[in-house]
Amino acid sequence: MGSALKLVMAIGSAFALSIAIALVIGYIVGSVIVPYIAGEPSYTRNPYVIITEPNIPVKSFTLNSTYGPLKIPVDGKVNVVTPQYVRCPDICHWETAILLGLFEYAYEENALDKIVFITIGVDPWNESLELARTYQNIKAGKWFEKGVYWIWVYDDPSIMGEVWKEYRIYVEKNWTNYLVTHWGGFLIVKDGVIRYVASPTLDGWASPAKTAEYIWVILREELKK
Repeated sequence: MGSALKLVMAIGSAFALSIAIALVIGYIVGSVIVPYIAGEPSYTRNPYVIITEPNIPVKSFTLNSTYGPLKIPVDGKVNVVTPQYVRCPDICHWETAILLGLFEYAYEENALDKIVFITIGVDPWNESLELARTYQNIKAGKWFEKGVYWIWVYDDPSIMGEVWKEYRIYVEKNWTNYLVTHWGGFLIVKDGVIRYVASPTLDGWASPAKTAEYIWVILREELKK
């Protein structure tokens, strides 16, 4: 068994023990750091997710990714952007659970040619695209076979720092335990503009299927435009 696969499996086992931590971090990061992301935009809230509408333009970057060098945001598609890292002990795996729900909606509604999912990696110091690809294949292999376009980007830390700043993604590396504190949620980008920020609530992190359902309502409308 490869070392990357062993690591991902170990993470999966440890993940079961970190649910409470994930929910607390999700609530704090999703509810407190949203103002940092979106300023004072209009917003809607339900029990599972807070949706804000910042309408902030973002510049494009050409970055190394699991699909080779790639410009993000991807032109001509609705981009669903989320920050993650594989060794994350908690919230990133809830983001993946929500992504899996969104993959299913996109597939069922024949929208795979109109939407792309992008993970912006937040630990370029200690992770690689190989590790990210292994994680993706374990979590979403069947969806890749169905045509889902899930990109993971990593580049030099200095370049990634510029990306995080541009997308208003809070990232802080702890050099004692090597964990990364970061904003958790989803940015919906279209035509070079952050149209929506979806920040799950405490209940939303605990119910990824319901959170995906509410986020998909927003995505469905964007896909019609």
